Amino acid sequence: MEAERNNWCQQLESDEKSVRRAALLDLKKRAERKDLDGLPYLLEPLVKIVSGDKVDSLRESASIVLLFLTSHQKINSQQFQDIVNLTVERFEVEPAEEVRLTLAKIIHSVVVNQSIQAVYLENLDKLTQSVKLMVRDRYGEVVKEACDIIICLSEKNDHFRLQADFFVEPLMQNLKTQPMKVRVMCVRALEPIMIHSPLTILNIAPDVEKFWSDSSPALKLAMVQTVGKVSQEVESDDQNFHLLLPVILLGRCNDFIEVSEEAETFWQLLQNQSEFIRQFAKCFSKLILKLLQDAENWSNDMRIQTAQLLYQFVREIPDRKLELSTVMEILTFQSGDEQASVRNWAWRSARLIGETCAEEALEWLSNRKQEEIEANSSCDLTIYSHIVHGFLLATQSNHPPRTLDLCVQMAVKFSTTKDISLLECLESLVEKDVGISAERMNQLVSVALSLEGSKKSDFSSRQMSLLEKMAVRLEYPNVETMIQQRLPALLTSEGEPGQWTTTSPSWSILQFVAGDMKMIDSYVFDLLRQTISSNPNPEVKLKSFNILTGSMEHLQSIDPAQLQTILLASVKWKPGRSASVLRSSAALCAYAAIHHRKLEIIPSNVNIMADSFVDLVEDEVVNTRLAAIKILQHCLFAGRPTNLDSILTTLMGRLNDVSKDVRQGVMTGLRDVFIHWRRQGSPYVMEKKFTDLVRVLSRDDDLPSKTFADGILQSMLDVNLDQMNISPEKLIEIVQ
Repeated sequence: MEAERNNWCQQLESDEKSVRRAALLDLKKRAERKDLDGLPYLLEPLVKIVSGDKVDSLRESASIVLLFLTSHQKINSQQFQDIVNLTVERFEVEPAEEVRLTLAKIIHSVVVNQSIQAVYLENLDKLTQSVKLMVRDRYGEVVKEACDIIICLSEKNDHFRLQADFFVEPLMQNLKTQPMKVRVMCVRALEPIMIHSPLTILNIAPDVEKFWSDSSPALKLAMVQTVGKVSQEVESDDQNFHLLLPVILLGRCNDFIEVSEEAETFWQLLQNQSEFIRQFAKCFSKLILKLLQDAENWSNDMRIQTAQLLYQFVREIPDRKLELSTVMEILTFQSGDEQASVRNWAWRSARLIGETCAEEALEWLSNRKQEEIEANSSCDLTIYSHIVHGFLLATQSNHPPRTLDLCVQMAVKFSTTKDISLLECLESLVEKDVGISAERMNQLVSVALSLEGSKKSDFSSRQMSLLEKMAVRLEYPNVETMIQQRLPALLTSEGEPGQWTTTSPSWSILQFVAGDMKMIDSYVFDLLRQTISSNPNPEVKLKSFNILTGSMEHLQSIDPAQLQTILLASVKWKPGRSASVLRSSAALCAYAAIHHRKLEIIPSNVNIMADSFVDLVEDEVVNTRLAAIKILQHCLFAGRPTNLDSILTTLMGRLNDVSKDVRQGVMTGLRDVFIHWRRQGSPYVMEKKFTDLVRVLSRDDDLPSKTFADGILQSMLDVNLDQMNISPEKLIEIVQ
């Protein structure tokens, strides 16, 4: 036996490569046959080959034989130390991946077969260093083996907690760079580290949460299992216990059934612990500021996770009033997030809050400053709406009066917000008949009238349906009667019409009543007259004219003199773009009033009407010119204005207008006026302008112009030209 061993040693230490290779080949065959008698004594020469041989294949063969030895034979403390030293010295400089992998397996095998704690303690630093090098290796299979070594060390080495901290940083780094299968092993290796050294939870759990969204289902499952097992081992009053909860709660929200079921299992185990419910509330308080910060994170995934976590906390927290102000701040912010998923989770959380603490949540919203509400009106309104829906869903009867009052107060606050959420909220409050008092219902009527929504949707029909239900609740026969009786009280709450702005609820109500419902009696007309004459806001003036124009045929019992006054005051020329737009709207409104016979041109007002609109024929806006031409045509139909010559000259000046519509409007107007006068038996007023008119028309290259010229000429030829005192020269010119 001694001779054989010496022979093996000589061959393994031979300078001849072929001799070493032949010896290693024989040793591999014996090892594969598990014929290991006498081989443990060759550990030292094998270690030398692995650590220093220049031939890769020989180092690989020696490492394989060494692996067989360490896997199937007990080794003493010195041999353990030699192997640990080998990996420390050789691992980092070894170029061959297969050799590094075998070295990792050798360390694994010696750890498995070693149970003497003194040996571990003696080699603790170098063993830690070698495993740490393996965890950092770029070859994934080596890293997986290193993870198995860590798990094995946690079971075999009583001093593992002294090593655990050193493995955290390289393992966490691998979660960013290694393939998913390797990451799974790294996550599993983190479990014993956190159990044996709970302080490491602070450096592990938050990062695992960050990596959650980028992880595969298999990795998420590993994360849930790892953190779940740690949560069962670590005391719930541990200072870092709260950091474990986010991963478990995120797992409950996951779409993959394996992940969600595993997370739910661990959650139920936690709830079965006697002190967990009390500790859970403390954990929430510790995490709430982090949730507030993460709600504004630049990463979409992190914001989605935050919304999911907040929902889970609100769902499970025993007292939802806990940290309510911060929760509401987060929810109002999330409600305006660009990601639909964030908004949806926030709305679900708001409904849960509405089920149990709607009064406190509405109090928080009502205490917000008006400028804060206006800055985030849509977000706040949506959260308010879901809180109300949750409140109404959870409370089927005996609704608390204070909560109902807050529902109405907040509806009034949000009345300037153009969002369908408020309409949906009012529908729920009214349709469920929750016991709102008549006084509060009157406030809701004001809000319902001031709502603004898309004309392309069913918003208007839903708004009318809501008003009909309100009319029934307030015992009115119909909506129109309710509005007529309630309107004066509703519109005097915000001062005089001259002070209204486009965001004033009173203005919104007036727009709905006059513009949408076409209810314009003397009272409503007087309000519109005031907004036009005394309100300094150009937009309010413009919209008032547009309402009058669109609803002109529905005007009832108005004073034509008042209508004429505001129209003539508004068509006076003033510089500026706003003045031009307002002037155009006033001109169109004036024509609509004449067309619908709400304002008649009669001998008593023909001169002031003609004087006011003759200059508008040359306005820079085409629509203004067209309206002025049509109004002057009505003036010429009605009588003989004192400025008749000026009117005809001005109209003829527009026969070469850049706008074809204006040219045709002038020609049609002049022709119709002349025909009207001829039928009245007095065509001679056109005598002075007749030649100029026909000359201009005949020179126009536009075909319709020539047609009109022919029509006017034919009309003139039906008249006795001798009575018009036209010289023969002019007559020849006309014929030409």
